[in-house]
Amino acid sequence: MYELDVVIVGGGIGGMTAALLCADIGAQVTLLERVEAPAAVGAGILLQPNGLAVLTALGLGEALEAAGCRPRTSTLRNARGATIADLAPPETGRSWDHLLALRRSSLHQILIDAVVGRSGIATRFGAEVTAARSDGTVELRWHDRVSTITADLVVGADGVSSTVRHSGAFGARVRDTGARYLRGLVDGPELDLEGEYWTPLGLFGGALVGASTTYFYAAVTAPPVATAVAARDLEALRSAWADVLPVVAPVLDRVQRFDDLLINDVTRVDCDHWVDGRLVLLGDAAHAMAPTLGQGANSTIVDAAVLTAELSAGGPLPEALTRYVGRRRRSVGRVQDQADRLARMSRFTEPWRCALRDTGLRMAARLARAAPRLGGLVQQEDPADLHRTVAQRRSDASTPR
Repeated sequence: MYELDVVIVGGGIGGMTAALLCADIGAQVTLLERVEAPAAVGAGILLQPNGLAVLTALGLGEALEAAGCRPRTSTLRNARGATIADLAPPETGRSWDHLLALRRSSLHQILIDAVVGRSGIATRFGAEVTAARSDGTVELRWHDRVSTITADLVVGADGVSSTVRHSGAFGARVRDTGARYLRGLVDGPELDLEGEYWTPLGLFGGALVGASTTYFYAAVTAPPVATAVAARDLEALRSAWADVLPVVAPVLDRVQRFDDLLINDVTRVDCDHWVDGRLVLLGDAAHAMAPTLGQGANSTIVDAAVLTAELSAGGPLPEALTRYVGRRRRSVGRVQDQADRLARMSRFTEPWRCALRDTGLRMAARLARAAPRLGGLVQQEDPADLHRTVAQRRSDASTPR
């Protein structure tokens, strides 16, 4: 794949990861990001074994571990604090077989530091892509100038509102799920909020993302909290959650202003096709999903790894792209569906439905631990295979030719 020209649209987690991986297979990469000084949008992020396997193989493991925290528990509980299921992956002692919580901004900065100055990657920050065509032509505005560039491959890593997707024939269906979540960061390692609770108001969860910072997230779809959010009434929001889940009251008490909270509507994206000529999608541009499995960003990272693995496997470009879609579309679709199901289940309020749900989840968690193949469905690809493939390409890239 040496001298393959690749344009990557979007400088988020997926775009940055794809740029590093494409450079490792010898491609000449141009990374286009519309923001002049990129900054991560969001509060915290939970990296899982599939995402960690790729990033660790890229040589970022030490920086990630220094920036984040391994959760002490990943227990799912009900509003009374009773355990429903343990969602932690089995740890085998390998460098990626665990969960890692960190600020999204920390992950983004680690990726920026790796990309900027990397041989084979040209970055254009402040470059707004206005159109992309199936022949590999990309139109953009950069430094008040309109220009056109042409590439062998254009990767749309530009999120839910993807310009690349809008430009091509992907058969996209973009749907507002009606769900809404808030996220935030507060000072306080002593708040002891780790894991997730399912309550009559929906889910509330969190984790330490640094030595003194707690990340939290919560559903705000149920009427009491939805009304408080609509009115921007922080006190009403605190009161509603404290009534059903007293353990989170100290967390919300640390929030100074309503504007310190990030409120996000959940959009699902499905595409009949991920490839249109020389255009290819990855991440939210292809398959945005509910956050209930924590696989949004991790799936994006896996997309980038699988795409570059198939590109480096040889053969004509269309065949490589077909293999990429064949490996990714069905497996990530299953994760989207499961995330939707869990989101609906987390909103159950009737005691009998909650009891059946909790029993089913306990059984499913035990089965997943007993049958690694079932437990691996969420990970989509074997993390060990991902790590080995990326590490080998990185080793090959560093070998003089």
